[in-house]
Amino acid sequence: MNCKNCGELVKGKYCNNCGQNSSVGKITYSNFLQELSMSIFQVDRGFFYTVKALFKKPGRSMHEYLAGRRKQYFKPVAYVLTLSTVYFLVSQLAGQNTWIDDLVSGFSEGVYENEGETDIPAALIWFSNNYAYSTLLLLPVFSLASWISFNRFGKNYLEHLVINSFITGQQAIIYALFALLKLLSGSEALEMFPFLIAFSYTLWVFWQFFNEGSRIVNILRSILTYMLYLLMGFCCLILVMGISKVVQ
Repeated sequence: MNCKNCGELVKGKYCNNCGQNSSVGKITYSNFLQELSMSIFQVDRGFFYTVKALFKKPGRSMHEYLAGRRKQYFKPVAYVLTLSTVYFLVSQLAGQNTWIDDLVSGFSEGVYENEGETDIPAALIWFSNNYAYSTLLLLPVFSLASWISFNRFGKNYLEHLVINSFITGQQAIIYALFALLKLLSGSEALEMFPFLIAFSYTLWVFWQFFNEGSRIVNILRSILTYMLYLLMGFCCLILVMGISKVVQ
């Protein structure tokens, strides 16, 4: 059997050349949960390599990871948690709201002004104050949306979760950089650029990764992903509000 990371012949549990586990295979529920537990506590040496690769050739890098070449890459869940935390800290130091702060604030004001209420549910306040965990909670929703939109390409839901974990990590870098730029320049003109670039990055990743069939149709699938995400995200927020009212 050959190592899926470096191609060397493997005779034992680990590759003698690169050290990767020889049993690495398709993403499944069992190995995903195992990597999730390891990701929270383990810091992999491939952090900066992963950042560079996902900006340079994200589609090929994600294909490599899903195909089993994982030794050189940072674990996806640890990656998104690390970079989401970095973005949150940068936004706090810069005295700026995160995009989740703005989303929750705008949603709450719109809904509660119409209902004549002023108190925001504690669940939404927690959601706003815990950016990294909120991002992690939103990942399954976005991944469900992309899985539905790109279902014909044969990637399972957990593989979409891995892809979108890497995407979200890169987006956190984009948001953090623009938070610093806004702090240094003091320009409000930069307000919309982070979202537009983060959205464009997602389109670029899907363009590279799902490169079979009509390109135009695949762009429409990417837009459909965001539309489904917004719809399901809205439903989740309504559900959280309803549960909060019952609990309170």
